[in-house]
Amino acid sequence: MMGTSQLEVSLSVGTLLLASVCAFVLGAVIGSFLNVVIYRVPRGASIVRPPSACPVCGHSIRWYHNLPVAGWLALRGRCRDCGERISVRYLLVEAATGALFALAVVVFGLSAELPLVLGFISVLIAVAFIDLDFHVIPDRIVLPASLAALIYSIALDPSRWWQYVVWGLGAALFLFVIALVWSGGMGMGDVKLALLLGFVLGPQVVVGLFVSFFLGGLTGVVLLATGRKGRKDRLPFGPFLAVGALLALFVGTHVTDWYLGLL
Repeated sequence: MMGTSQLEVSLSVGTLLLASVCAFVLGAVIGSFLNVVIYRVPRGASIVRPPSACPVCGHSIRWYHNLPVAGWLALRGRCRDCGERISVRYLLVEAATGALFALAVVVFGLSAELPLVLGFISVLIAVAFIDLDFHVIPDRIVLPASLAALIYSIALDPSRWWQYVVWGLGAALFLFVIALVWSGGMGMGDVKLALLLGFVLGPQVVVGLFVSFFLGGLTGVVLLATGRKGRKDRLPFGPFLAVGALLALFVGTHVTDWYLGLL
């Protein structure tokens, strides 16, 4: 017969597994909505109406083909009516959002932090792909998200309210100075996104910014060396900020603890 401690461990593992599966499903659903946001917001279109349709033939997408991940796989990446290819990005956004939601449950558990983390992940995915396509980070996404993140962070830990304000403003100011010095290399959208990063990550925003600049610089060197980009070509920085923020979110504390241990 299973002992009490073994039973508790089994239940906790089972609960975590179930929560992770539910989080993946929720994330995939949110990812489907993010695909709409990524496509419509930069074009100034409503994210509510009209219903999703094939951009080539205009036929509305049937509800069962609109199911996250499963719908794309069932259609084999092609429109049911005209046969036009459906970008694999739709599948990737849904699957990645689901996977990150599940990982968030594993790392943060069913804690009060979790809604903030899930919202943060969603915003990062949306702005990363919008910036990648249009070289813009929409204010209508990042500014309300920054305000909501600051309020939520302060509500979680009122005694540290000033730290979130300082780290948010500090990260934004850092990128603002770079934008002034490096004309064309950094946009105001990046500055506003850094504000959000600081409000959520606190001191771990340093890790996020370091990773962002490292990855951005490395990518720039590779693109220049392979001739895919010229020195005057712009490289959107939002996706690198998003990747850096995600790494800081999940492992930032471990990185800073490791680094401080070396001193």
